[in-house]
Amino acid sequence: MLFPLPHAWTPRQRWLIAGAVVAGLVAFSALVYSYEHYYRGPDDSFFLGTWRGKLECLGENRTGYRFKPDHTYQERLMFGDSESWVQAGKWYAGGDFIYLRVRLDDASGPYDTLQMWHIDSMTSTEVRMHYDGLHAALKRAE
Repeated sequence: MLFPLPHAWTPRQRWLIAGAVVAGLVAFSALVYSYEHYYRGPDDSFFLGTWRGKLECLGENRTGYRFKPDHTYQERLMFGDSESWVQAGKWYAGGDFIYLRVRLDDASGPYDTLQMWHIDSMTSTEVRMHYDGLHAALKRAE
């Protein structure tokens, strides 16, 4: 016979199996909670506010971003000694990346480009990241 006849489990064996399953689920849940609470990076609310710094390619010219709660952002433009903030697009932060969807216009019409900045290191006041050969170091301004 390929399969043996069904085994009759005693009540003690049934309780032991049920207890082992429950204990396994509790242990797995505690492991997931521990990771999410202590080891996962910050959520996107970490980036809210104004960040200023410099891009490696721009030298002394400084750049800045203003990330808003509605996931739009403004980019800082410098013209001589004056600065202005322009609406640039939408943003999202998740995992080791911050995604900037930049809205551009040209002769054929508006289009979007996606910049995926990889976060190299971050503290509560500073973020270092890179994208496509550019390296940025930004500090929280507000």
